[in-house]
Amino acid sequence: MAANKEFRCSIVTPTKAMLDDEEVTYASFPAWDGQHGVMSGQSSMLTRLGTGTLRLDFVEGGSRWFLLDGGFAQVQNDVLTLLTEHAQSAESITMHEAEAELAEANARVTKKDEDRERVERDQRRAMAKKLLVEHAGAHKGI
Repeated sequence: MAANKEFRCSIVTPTKAMLDDEEVTYASFPAWDGQHGVMSGQSSMLTRLGTGTLRLDFVEGGSRWFLLDGGFAQVQNDVLTLLTEHAQSAESITMHEAEAELAEANARVTKKDEDRERVERDQRRAMAKKLLVEHAGAHKGI
């Protein structure tokens, strides 16, 4: 009997489900301690998400890329659920937008009354957007 090579994945934000129970063969997501990869048969886990790129490889072929920012990832019974504060598809991000966000966050670094933790989070998100746009552009058609 052949083992299943796919599992199901959902991406849920506070306002909507960005991906609902799609069958994928591989997922790579940003956890608080680095990038995690998931395949069918993964043992159960619960981890905090970081800020960065999510890659999903689909059963029918091709990949999709997303920006994730915070939340939790749970794997249980061949289902990956990503509960995130913010998710954005790579197709919806432009380099201009990412560079403008990074410039704005960098400009706030030197302001006296700025919340340093928030500025650093905004910088991480903007850098992740830039990298995602660069990466997705280099892999069009995947």
